[in-house]
Order: sequence, then structure tokens, then C-alpha cells
Amino acid sequence: MSDGHPPAGAAGTPAQPRRGGQGWLLRLLRRVARATLRPEPERIGGDVAAAAAFATAVEREAADRAELQRRLDARLDQSEAAFAGLREAFLATRGEFEEVRDRRLAELADGTVRANQAAAVVQREVESLRDARVPAVEAALAGLHRAAVELQREVESLRDARIPQAEAGLERMQRALDSAPAVIASVQALAVELRDQRLPALSARTDALVERLHEELTEAAGLAERVARHEPLHIAVEPAVEARIPAAVAAASRSFADEFRGDRGEILDRAADHVRLLGGAAPVLDVGCGRGELLEGLRDAGVEARGVDADPAMVAVCRRLGLAADEGDALAALREAPPGSLGAVTAVHIVEHLPAAGWMALVEGAAAALRPGGVLLIESPNPESLRVGAGLFWLDPTHRAPVHPEALAFVVKALGLEVVETRFLHPFPPDQALATPSQPEAVRELAARLDGWLSAPRDYLLVARKP
Repeated sequence: MSDGHPPAGAAGTPAQPRRGGQGWLLRLLRRVARATLRPEPERIGGDVAAAAAFATAVEREAADRAELQRRLDARLDQSEAAFAGLREAFLATRGEFEEVRDRRLAELADGTVRANQAAAVVQREVESLRDARVPAVEAALAGLHRAAVELQREVESLRDARIPQAEAGLERMQRALDSAPAVIASVQALAVELRDQRLPALSARTDALVERLHEELTEAAGLAERVARHEPLHIAVEPAVEARIPAAVAAASRSFADEFRGDRGEILDRAADHVRLLGGAAPVLDVGCGRGELLEGLRDAGVEARGVDADPAMVAVCRRLGLAADEGDALAALREAPPGSLGAVTAVHIVEHLPAAGWMALVEGAAAALRPGGVLLIESPNPESLRVGAGLFWLDPTHRAPVHPEALAFVVKALGLEVVETRFLHPFPPDQALATPSQPEAVRELAARLDGWLSAPRDYLLVARKP
């Protein structure tokens, strides 16, 4: 339908500028309005509504087209970016492939060459084994075969000659075993004779000798004690001779100490153990101080100490060394000390010179003179060692009787002191032991038990403390 006006853009009509996407729609609406308003107003209203609906549909279609165009543009941008990434990956893959082609194929070729060379070396080794070593193995096998043949001949020789010799030897051993009961019976008879006749006779003789020796030693001890007390000896000699005996015996007693107790250096070493027990126990009273070895050790350790001895010669030796020593009786010195005034009392090889009542009184006096915490040290020969109790103890004629360590400990406890320990000192040299490593086990065990009885340590030291 035309309204009589030429269409926009026709010849003779100036072109109208476009107004975006809605200009043509407005022109269409004007034309429809001019055409419909003239003849039929009712129809015009319907057509306007239809045109408005159409315009709305067209606008919606335009909006959908714009949204579609926007989405197409976004998808195109994404596709271009993905394509660019694929292109870069392709270029990187192509570069790696070219690197493998140019470098690693060359390395593979070198490895192939080296493998061929190694194979050639192995082939030469195999040929060397085939040409040289296989004959050597064959020669070794031949030697083994010859050795096997020689071994077979040896076995046959054993079977034919040496086995009969062994059988003959077994027969001789059997005959010896058959005669063994008679030999064993004779040995048993000898053992019975030793047990029932010879050993009892030897034991009785030994007991008699020991008893006689004890009597003689007791008599000698009594004589020495009387000499020490300056009592006259009842000997059928002229008075002039009897007057010279005490001085001679006194001189001999000093040389006896030098001869049998050991030199001064040895006794100083032994006294060092006692000094360690007496640290902080000043003042110390050493009864029967002798030559002063313990006093010297205590002085060197800075412990105040003094000694007392009945022998003026021994006291003179101590004083020449600058040691504090007095001549006097040990028991009297303890009784003269104020109660609780001493830190320690030592009696080294004294109690064996006293009767039982004497050494018990000595312990009683020490207990009274010690302060609480004070120490009592008593050293004496060990009678549990048969070599000491039955032999060495009696070398000194002034010894009265051995004092057993358990008897001494009993008296010490009874008088109110606490026994700290009993040490056994001065073992015999190892080369004097009966047991040796080369002996059979049973013999060595028996010898060790005998050593425990015969050669136990020579002395013991009882350590006590006043509560």
C-alpha cells in the first residue's frame, strides 16, 4: 500500500539519515497511520495495535540478533585464543622433535658403535676361552681323574692291610681292659692302706710335732716376756751370763722387727691404706707404734697423731724422725686419756702379743677414750691361713696366741662399738699357689680350695666406729 509519497531513498527524494535500527520502523508506522486514518478509523485502531505488536516482535528479534552477535564474537575470541595456544604447542613439539632428530639420534648411533665394539671384545674373550682355557680345564679334569684313581688304590690298601692292623690293636686294647680290674683293685687297696694306716699315722705324728712345737714356742714366749719385764731367767748358768741375756734378747727383738716385718719403705706403703681410713679423725693414738711408720704417714697427710710403745729403742727411732712418741704401756696410755678425747685409736700387730684379758682390756680402753664417731683400727695375723696360724705366726717368740677376727669382732661389739668391716690384707705371692692354669679342672679346683685354707691373706684389719 502506498500513501502517495515516494519511498525513502527513491529518485527525486532526498535520502533520510538512518537512525539506528528503529528509523525504518517509525517511517513504516507513519505510512500505515496515514493510509488507515482516512477512510476507516476503526480499522486504523486495529492496524495500529497490530503494527505495535509487530514492532515489539521486530524489536525482540533485533535484541536476540544483537545477543547472538555478542555471543558469536565471544566464541570467536575464545577460538582464536585456543588456536594460538595450539599453534604454540605445535611449534614447541616440532622443536623438541627436531632436537631429538639432530642430537639424540647421533647419541644412539654412538651407543650402537660402542655396543658393536663391546660385542667384538666379548667375542674375542670367548675365542680365548675356547682356544686356551678349555684345554686347561680338560687338563685339570685329567688330574682329578688320576687323583681319584690314587685314592681308590689307598682305599684298597686300607681294606687289605691297615684294617687288620687296627683290628689287632683293638684286640690288644681289649686285653688291657680285661686286666684293668686287677690294676684298679691294687690301686684301691693302696688307697685303703693310705686312708686307714699311713694317713692316720702321719696325722698323729704331725699332731705330736705341732703340739711339741706349740709347747716349745709357748715356753720361748714366756721366756721372752720375762726378759721384756726384766725378770731373771731361771737357767742354770752363771749370774754374769744371766745378766747379759736380757740386753742380748732386747737387741735381737729390734733386729727381728727389721728382718721379718719388712723394710721401712714396705711398711710405709702398707700404712698408706690405714692413713686413708683416718683422714679427719685427729687426734690419733697409735698404741705399740714400733718404728713409727703409721705415725709418719699420718704426719705427711696432715693428721695429728702420737704414739706409745714399751720399747725405748723403738721410741728413740720415732723421735729421731721427729715423730711424737712416748715410752709406756698401751693400756695405761688409753686409761690416762680423757673420755671422748680421741678421734682414732690404732693397734697394729699388738693384740697377738697380749693375753686374752689384755687385748680385751685394750679394746675397752679404746672404746672409752674415743669420741662419738671415732675410729678403732686393729691389725693382726690371720689365723684362718694355715701357713700363718701353724707356721709364720710362731716366728716371733713374743706372740702369745692368734686372735681370730670373729672373736675380736664379738668383743668389739660387746663393748659398744660398731664393726664397719673386716679386711684381709697382704696375700701370699701368686707363684706360691698350688693351683695353676695348666692343671686339669678337677685338680685345679681342689688345689684352689687348698690355697684358700693354706695361703689365705697373712693379716686382717678390723675397722670399728663408736656410735
